[in-house]
Amino acid sequence: MVTTASVTLFKNEFVAALSDGRRIERHGWRDMAHALFSAGVQDKGVAYDWRSGQRMITAGQQVALKAEMRRLAHTAGNHMVAA
Repeated sequence: MVTTASVTLFKNEFVAALSDGRRIERHGWRDMAHALFSAGVQDKGVAYDWRSGQRMITAGQQVALKAEMRRLAHTAGNHMVAA
């Protein structure tokens, strides 16, 4: 089963609700990217949510978060050793 995440920005904290019921809170987009990657979320499984009264996640932050997740996946793939 693929784990997905819905990310919001609440009181200057990135908050992700994962499809498996977990919740992740991080201060910066880079920390959130690492936490989501560690939780098994792929960059294509990230959606952004906004509600009235919350700050919007900027387009730049969205792109940066997904790019960092792709970089982590690429780096992890390069460290795999064939048996």
